[in-house]
Amino acid sequence: HPGIDSGLISDILALKKELPTRSATKIITMLTLAGKMEENSIHVKTVNRILYQYGYTRDTLSKDKRLHIKHEKDRICAMWQSDVMSAFYIPDGNNGSKMAYLIGILDDHSRRDMHSEFYLDSTLPRFEDTLRKAVTKHGAPDSLYVDNGKIFISEQFKLLCARLGIRLKYSTPYHPAGKGKIERYWKTIQDSFLPEIKKQPVKSLSELNDLYFAWKKVEYGNKIHSSISMSPKERWDKSLDNGAKLRFFSPVVLEEMFLHADERSVNKYGIISFEGNTYEAPAELVGESVIVRYSPFHLDYLHVYFKDKYFGIAKLIDLKTVKHRSVSAIPEESGYDSQISRLYFENIKSNYQKHLEEQLNLSIDKEVSGQNTEESGSLEEHPIRPPKQPESIIARDEFVDIVKTAIGIIELTFQEKGKLNELWDTFKEFNKDILVSILTDLSQKTNDFNKNFLYYIAQIRQNYLESLAKMKEDINA
Repeated sequence: HPGIDSGLISDILALKKELPTRSATKIITMLTLAGKMEENSIHVKTVNRILYQYGYTRDTLSKDKRLHIKHEKDRICAMWQSDVMSAFYIPDGNNGSKMAYLIGILDDHSRRDMHSEFYLDSTLPRFEDTLRKAVTKHGAPDSLYVDNGKIFISEQFKLLCARLGIRLKYSTPYHPAGKGKIERYWKTIQDSFLPEIKKQPVKSLSELNDLYFAWKKVEYGNKIHSSISMSPKERWDKSLDNGAKLRFFSPVVLEEMFLHADERSVNKYGIISFEGNTYEAPAELVGESVIVRYSPFHLDYLHVYFKDKYFGIAKLIDLKTVKHRSVSAIPEESGYDSQISRLYFENIKSNYQKHLEEQLNLSIDKEVSGQNTEESGSLEEHPIRPPKQPESIIARDEFVDIVKTAIGIIELTFQEKGKLNELWDTFKEFNKDILVSILTDLSQKTNDFNKNFLYYIAQIRQNYLESLAKMKEDINA
């Protein structure tokens, strides 16, 4: 281009490369303001010709020319991938229609669907619902790979992942190749499931999800995946056989982890103001900044924490707002009301309790005992197996009474009794000697055990598991 300085051409090309969508007019304006050229000294058409000649067009610069190396985690739950897909419009039950969004989580190693479900919005509570179900069924992953969507960069979501021990990893904007596995899953759904649904339109979200769950069972989970030469379920089981460990949480702990959190100040009258509501805080917290944890759909109670210590539930004084502003426009339930959905949590809770029972009853006969060749055919128990001691196992009511005695109160509140029942449900059976020892130790070491024993429930669970493991080690030794 005669008459145009080579340095100016380099500046034009550099500005276009920096942002491919930048127009010739914008480039001229930026160079003029920077003193690189005189105003109106170059025409827009001239800049466009320079860009075209050197191949600096929007299309060529926008193409992703980076080298993408396929990667895969060496075991299950090392990393999950998650994304949201807009599907199509379905009836909303109010003579209208709404977009159905599919929120999904996929295991990187096995390609197994941890959980995915259709919703009528793609807000944070819906993703939390998906994640809760995935963690309940399969345990928590070490890391979660997501994009930079609004729900994934929210502070509440980051706090939730921190509590679950999940490291967040974000993909590079506008480069979906990093999430190749879940993108490939979306394509499978778009090619195999959605066309069939569109030919036979569904009448509700419930029907859509029932059909989708059935499709996953038949068309995906047990089908051979081309990149791993086996089904996702087979690869999951193979990883378990190779020693992969799953991180489960009890229902009580999981419920607490999914509560949202905000910081608030307790005024001189001992009052906490939150979302237009007022609550009475413990007197010792007057003037302090506390953390309140809550369900965004139920602001009739707040859990109060100060310096990571639980101070119980703040007493409601005046309730003007039932729901947090972040969920004011959406219902608590996603609209999934089929028979399958009503049984869903009952089923996964039953499965989870079965898993815990299997862990606690990891039989010594599986680890230590074997076939006694000298007495094969004998109906007697293997001599190395310790005799059961049913007298040391306590029932639910006795368990609650032992805790009440330890904390020195006659009657428990409804919430306290509920938490204890949930803890007992987690294990079904407790060893009385171990439990009494733990409660005695906690009451002696802490001066607020009686007042804040709800805070110590998780510690009771952890101590119990540790003591039980040690007892098994001693038996094996």
